[in-house]
Amino acid sequence: MASIQRHCYNHPGRRAIGVCVVTSNPICAECSTRYEGVNYSREGLEQLKARRAAASAATGRERVVSVAMVLLSPVLLGGLFVFYWLALRLMIDMLQMEVV
Repeated sequence: MASIQRHCYNHPGRRAIGVCVVTSNPICAECSTRYEGVNYSREGLEQLKARRAAASAATGRERVVSVAMVLLSPVLLGGLFVFYWLALRLMIDMLQMEVV
């Protein structure tokens, strides 16, 4: 069974009051920050912030792609409409030339 460290990771002379949920390091009252009901160390909060920033950036890129698709779809569909309209006109013209 693993032994539980009872002293702060950053301050070996101080008693640990909890464990950082990100780094799993024991932390004293001075090193502990309670955020969203959970204990974090300074390093743990920095890692949490970096993870959330990365997730937010990914979400931002997805939004940009979605908006681009919405904005470009009429252009693409319009292009297809023009292509099929021209192809239909060409077929009608060819049929009319054969009839005459």
